[in-house]
Amino acid sequence: MKKLLERAKRSRKTQRLRQLLDRALDGVRDALASGPRLQPVPVRVKRRKG
Repeated sequence: MKKLLERAKRSRKTQRLRQLLDRALDGVRDALASGPRLQPVPVRVKRRKG
């Protein structure tokens, strides 16, 4: 049971990281496609306290 919980937790973490990475890459791609922008695209990351 403990192993299953650990695996679930890990997969959730990796999913989150992958999502963040994808968003960052999208931002970079947009910036490269449309040339230099005055304002960088804000990326909001919600941090959970605890």
